[in-house]
Amino acid sequence: MTHTPTQTPPTQTLLTVRTVQQLTQLSRTTIYRLTVSGHLHPVRIGRALRFRRDEVAELMQNGVTTIADNLAP
Repeated sequence: MTHTPTQTPPTQTLLTVRTVQQLTQLSRTTIYRLTVSGHLHPVRIGRALRFRRDEVAELMQNGVTTIADNLAP
């Protein structure tokens, strides 16, 4: 009997809040506001939040500063 490996789904790179801050030049507060407002969808690992790299890139491409400027303080 031969063993055939199962295909695993492609892994997604998860980013910390600090990394998202560095990539977007946004404050930690703004990143959390984007999360609360539904513009970013974090993955919760225990108590930690992680963000999908592709989602952050898409948000940056679609004008993250415009969205962040419209958020309530």
